[in-house]
Amino acid sequence: MSRAIQSALTRSVAHGSPGRQLGRARAAVDTLNTQLATGMRIQKPSDDPSGFNQAKGITRLQERLAQHQRGISAATLWTDQTQIELNALSEIFSTAKEAGLRGSNGVIGREELAIQVESLREEAIDRLNATSNGEYLFSGNETKTAPLEASGAIAAGDFSGQRQREVAPGVTVTLNTTGALQVDGVSTPDRLQALADALRSDDQAAISTAIEGIDAGVDHYIRLGGLNGNTVRTLQNASAMIEQQDNVLGERRASIEEIDLAETLSALQLRQTGLEAALRATAASMQTSLVNYL
Repeated sequence: MSRAIQSALTRSVAHGSPGRQLGRARAAVDTLNTQLATGMRIQKPSDDPSGFNQAKGITRLQERLAQHQRGISAATLWTDQTQIELNALSEIFSTAKEAGLRGSNGVIGREELAIQVESLREEAIDRLNATSNGEYLFSGNETKTAPLEASGAIAAGDFSGQRQREVAPGVTVTLNTTGALQVDGVSTPDRLQALADALRSDDQAAISTAIEGIDAGVDHYIRLGGLNGNTVRTLQNASAMIEQQDNVLGERRASIEEIDLAETLSALQLRQTGLEAALRATAASMQTSLVNYL
């Protein structure tokens, strides 16, 4: 076929009704095949401007929820570590109380028990200077300052500040535990040292008084652990609420963006039938154009 004949036929198909139908039919089939391959009905604004904007709005909401969820994860690391330290402090005071009672009853040498209590004191200092992600747990808002000096003395600073965080829309919690550095107005290390000193003094009255202070420490750290546990549960509930909201939004976005498989397959079948018809019409048109040209 000469170039002139080919050009004439091309123009005939391009500008003729069958040619336009063929182009539309192919485009429709290509679109449906792409949707089946990706599972997505909307991939660009022109696919469905209104649906595209709705889906983007939902995505922004989900991003905000994801940010809250990351905040909850960081807060949970903090409260989990706090719980570990508070439980350990309660155990330290329970062990010290047992040592005090044994010393009071004269079961073993009091000097040996005093050394044991002083070892517990050193551990308590380490626990109260514990950190989470480089921040001191029991320093209030002064998280870069260790609350206790190596000697056990409370460092200079205000460690009573509350660290409040919004962990979900409308849900604010106090993450840190305040009051852990003292037991009834006396520093934790001093409470333990008082028992060690009383054991060494062989003063029964002093030992009994020191044991009372230690017993108060057991109750104190159990109470603080319970308060921290309430925060842990609040974080868990907030996380569950955010997850539920995210699931609802995800389902909504999917209903907008994603295809209905059965509907898309049915539409593809119809479009393929239309494409076949357009191909037949175009072929017939090309034959007619060739005859007319000749």
